[in-house]
Amino acid sequence: MTGKPRLRVGKVFVAGGLPTITYNPRAQLKLEQKVEDYLDEGHRILSISGPTKTGKTVLIKSVLKHKNAIYLSGGSISSSGQFWSVIADELEVQASVEFGRQETDGEMRTVSGELGVIPGVAKAGKIAQEQVATSLTDKIIRTRYTENAARKALRNCQRPLVIDDFHYIPSEEQLQIVRSLKDLVFDGVPVIVLAVPHRAYDVVRVEKEMTGRVQQLDIGFWSNDELLGIAEKGFDALGLIDEGGRIATHLASESFASPHLMQDFCLNVVKDSGVRETQEQIQFLVEPNWQSFFSERSSAASKSAFDMLARGPRQRTDRKPRTLKNGLIVDIYGAVLMAIGYTGPLISITYEHLRTAMREIVSDNPPRGQEIARVLDEMSKIARDQIEGEPVVDYDAELMTLHISDPYFAFFLRWSAQEELAGRVSSITPSFQESLFANYGGINVGWTYEVVIEGHDKDWLWTTTDDNRAIEFKVVMPNKPRKGENSDPDTE
Repeated sequence: MTGKPRLRVGKVFVAGGLPTITYNPRAQLKLEQKVEDYLDEGHRILSISGPTKTGKTVLIKSVLKHKNAIYLSGGSISSSGQFWSVIADELEVQASVEFGRQETDGEMRTVSGELGVIPGVAKAGKIAQEQVATSLTDKIIRTRYTENAARKALRNCQRPLVIDDFHYIPSEEQLQIVRSLKDLVFDGVPVIVLAVPHRAYDVVRVEKEMTGRVQQLDIGFWSNDELLGIAEKGFDALGLIDEGGRIATHLASESFASPHLMQDFCLNVVKDSGVRETQEQIQFLVEPNWQSFFSERSSAASKSAFDMLARGPRQRTDRKPRTLKNGLIVDIYGAVLMAIGYTGPLISITYEHLRTAMREIVSDNPPRGQEIARVLDEMSKIARDQIEGEPVVDYDAELMTLHISDPYFAFFLRWSAQEELAGRVSSITPSFQESLFANYGGINVGWTYEVVIEGHDKDWLWTTTDDNRAIEFKVVMPNKPRKGENSDPDTE
């Protein structure tokens, strides 16, 4: 008997929620203490930055769980007016105020008369007094501006205000919101904004007057040791043994420094072992087939986002083919995605780094700098306008840096991009049908494809290796493509 409380696995490993059993405060970084210090000192805006799914919201909700904080999501705020309306609703502020006045005037009257007791025999006199009152009531209803009412209520209650995904709010509205918060911050209202690293300074960027009034707290990527802490706490709570820590170590190495991914991996590796709750007897975890395990996890992680980026915006004609050094022919969007993968993929890629990667993978006539920049802009627009949630990629033209904002997308590039690109061979335009997308740098391989293309007479086998793992493509090609078939220009 383990003697441990019986817990369901979904309550131990929590991906996308607030974990308790497996919550790791990262004590060595003193993140909780820094937030507490800010609450004690105040009079500034606290900007907490970190990559998507690295624990910003979990940290704040853990520290503020007894502070009755007000939480707003930047993704649902489109204007300054809406921002203050949400706060007014949270504080139950009434926009209409009723004022009343009542006045009463009164006077006494004397009334006299005779009363006949028995007709013709006796009479009696009577004198009485009565009060007559006049009442006047005034009612005035005044409507207050919602922003003014909400600001007054927030100043009085001093409840912490947390704005998650502050970078989602349009920049012109960010300016209005920051300006309206400035005097409240001066009066001690705690204001905390959460953002991805490359948008951490949006508060100062939109309002220069906030320079020196914003405290930065970067929670950074998680180390493997910090991720291992999640697995160790959870496995122990469930009565499971990970012999030599091999399973946890492998999971941490594929988590892209994200506790969200680590929680997800741990949850599923336990379920794949047939465990759904704390074991009565100590049980050893079974190591899964890693290729199948990670491929299954990534299959739905960011597939739709990847497909949208690979397809690019609509165009009237085929894009110009780009021949890669591994023999593949792709369009410029495929080439950019392959170049991103060639970097690792890295979470942040400078424009020059990406151009270097492009020159490394394209055999001749690599895209010009302005073409790459245009594609990055288009990808950012697609990610922002057509893909739900945090944009998977975000190109900062000012800093000339591409950011992979979602670790799930990076995970997808590593484990499923190869298969997805290979699957597109039957749907891409005819000018590309003589080639098959293949792995090039940073995308895991280890399976074989056989593709038959009708109309060609050449049989050949092409193999590439990456990190000691091989991938083979057997392509049947009876005819060479006609001359000039791939001469369509780029149409981006």
